[in-house]
Amino acid sequence: MSSSKSYFQFCPVARAAEIVASRWTPILLRELLAGNTKFNDLRIGMAKMSPSLLSKRLQELDDAGIIRKRKSKAGKGFEYLVTDIGRELTPFVMALGVWGQKYVIKELGKHELDPGLLMWDIHRRIDVAHFPEKGVFVAEFHLSDAPVARRTWWVVIKDRNAELCMQHPGFDPDLEVGSCVRTLTDVWRGALGIDAARKKNQLHLKGEAKYVRSFKRWFLLSPFVSAAATQ
Repeated sequence: MSSSKSYFQFCPVARAAEIVASRWTPILLRELLAGNTKFNDLRIGMAKMSPSLLSKRLQELDDAGIIRKRKSKAGKGFEYLVTDIGRELTPFVMALGVWGQKYVIKELGKHELDPGLLMWDIHRRIDVAHFPEKGVFVAEFHLSDAPVARRTWWVVIKDRNAELCMQHPGFDPDLEVGSCVRTLTDVWRGALGIDAARKKNQLHLKGEAKYVRSFKRWFLLSPFVSAAATQ
């Protein structure tokens, strides 16, 4: 660690903060611990972070032994894998999220609403156990007030693997979900119940009855919602 970033203290809190508390690093850890291993996927979760800064933070985490970089098994690009000592930071990230869920987030500003991050978070929290082991399920999400290019998204679950698409996947949707960005964000973060949003005509579900009925079971909320509720 260079002296320009040092707190000049022997305290382990200070020394650890030099590594894991720099700008964007806790968010990067959130994405890595959520299972993102590819550079472009990490960028989706941190759209406002420049590629050069992302590369720098990844190198810092690699130098600290928190992740290791390796060539992708697919043969293109690299993967960034969390090491055992990196996984020990999971309680740190969860504690930040739970504390923020309980004491910080009340009303979101317009600048904090991000349809891309929202849909990215949603697709990786789908409980795929509610779908057949073989076959394809498609949920089409329409965000009425998002920019045109980011207004319609598709979550494709194929053989119980969820993928997020910005282009039509070539399959008709089994379920259509309609809302505005703020409402769906409030539902995702537990500030507005699914039933309440539907009753207020702010969340619309259209499609096969079995998927409409089971929506609340497979559409999981932010992991910080349940964690904060148990404390």
